[in-house]
Amino acid sequence: MSTSPPAQILVGPLHHGVTEYARETAEAVARLQTGGDVHHVDSADAAEALIHRYGRVHLHVTDGLYGATLEEATARVVRLLGAGRVTVTLHDVPQASDGERNVARRSTAYRAIADAAAGVVVNSHHEESLVHEHLGADLRVSVIPLGTRHPLSPPTPKVPPTPGALEVLLAGYVYPGKGHDDAIEAAALVSARTGASASVTALGGISPGHEVEADRFAARATELGVDFTVTGYLEPAEYRARCVTAGIPLVAHRHYSASRSLLDWAEQGRRPIVVDTRYTREMAALRPGTLHLTALDDLADAIQARHQDPASTFLHPGHPIGPTLDDAAASYLTWWESIAW
Repeated sequence: MSTSPPAQILVGPLHHGVTEYARETAEAVARLQTGGDVHHVDSADAAEALIHRYGRVHLHVTDGLYGATLEEATARVVRLLGAGRVTVTLHDVPQASDGERNVARRSTAYRAIADAAAGVVVNSHHEESLVHEHLGADLRVSVIPLGTRHPLSPPTPKVPPTPGALEVLLAGYVYPGKGHDDAIEAAALVSARTGASASVTALGGISPGHEVEADRFAARATELGVDFTVTGYLEPAEYRARCVTAGIPLVAHRHYSASRSLLDWAEQGRRPIVVDTRYTREMAALRPGTLHLTALDDLADAIQARHQDPASTFLHPGHPIGPTLDDAAASYLTWWESIAW
């Protein structure tokens, strides 16, 4: 047992969601306890040299960060884990939506990684269930929820007292299964019911390789009379400003591992409509009053209700939105003390 945290090595581009969260968590750990160094590297080879240097290390792992193929990524991560005593946080845990072939491949890969690690964390009980469903019921993992950057919702601009044009906002990258198509269909239905002009805005860029799907979303929106806009990458200040417009925030993922999108909305003082799933029910219980849960079949009704009551899409200033990054860091510190380094 050691009283100092392990070194934390961040692998991959810092704008990647997993690497960004790893950085924020590492910074929170450093605020609470000294002694654990933090390094950002671009390659697994550089990470391996640091693991040999430090011996005790923590990595955040998703297969896409470590290789061009699943097999390449798995081999690299397993090699890293063999270079020292390494704990991991697993992201993008395998699930049925990966498809029958891919869920089997990814489950085998993630099981190999988990078996080689000194300890494994996931970010929700939903993911813990996915691990047991697809990697093996015997695999022991610990749950440390994703943390917010601050504990309370911030003040927000004055909310329009009456509804205007209908705009639905979705945050983050555009890719299939994230609900852009559902948002377009629902917005068109609400527009037909109310006569309001309708738009769907994606606050972010198109995920590489999914340009065809984005074009398909745009074509369907045009067919239904809905304006569909993809903003592309937004600088943090502009992203925050767009998040607090009068649009209706929506998180409509069909399939979750864990999601920073829910935290993004809370941190901007927004209460999004969220499609009801095992994961979102867990998050609604973890952060009471921060989400409007709805069945996918009732999405248009939920959007229409929020459109008629714009204030309902904003959190009251000072509403609790924790656990925070500092809470997550404290949980990691406690967990690392339990590891047989």
